[in-house]
Amino acid sequence: MNTPRAVRVVAATDVAQEIGRQGQHLVPYITRETAGSQGISAGMVNMPPGKVSKAHYHAHSEIIVICLRGRAATLVGPDLTPHLHGPGEFVYIPEGVLHAAVNLSETEDLIAVEMRTDPMFNDDVVLTPEHDGAVADAVARLRRDLAPAGAGL
Repeated sequence: MNTPRAVRVVAATDVAQEIGRQGQHLVPYITRETAGSQGISAGMVNMPPGKVSKAHYHAHSEIIVICLRGRAATLVGPDLTPHLHGPGEFVYIPEGVLHAAVNLSETEDLIAVEMRTDPMFNDDVVLTPEHDGAVADAVARLRRDLAPAGAGL
């Protein structure tokens, strides 16, 4: 006989914010530890104004990012191609794909929800410090290119 797995409600008071290896402020809500999940996790990401994550990839996880507040760029792949997104927009990142997140605002927090196929939420992050210089250059270009148009910055 199959025993049904439990439904869990996880509140903000049940979890603590942590700083992930990639330098992001993470609040892992649904994980194996908090909810008994087996193949998925979900949490909040809060990026302070101007923050840029370290270049990284997730070795075994697909990711969906849903921007709730603010404007972001996700720099993707070895060429760090910028993908701009804002409130109500979803971003899909396949496993193993190099990326870095950028809060485009110098004054407002960026708030996003992330869902991952890593039940521990941040267990398979692989930093790629060899890309950090290129990320800094890409962010400087992006900020310079977006500044004249306003772009909600």
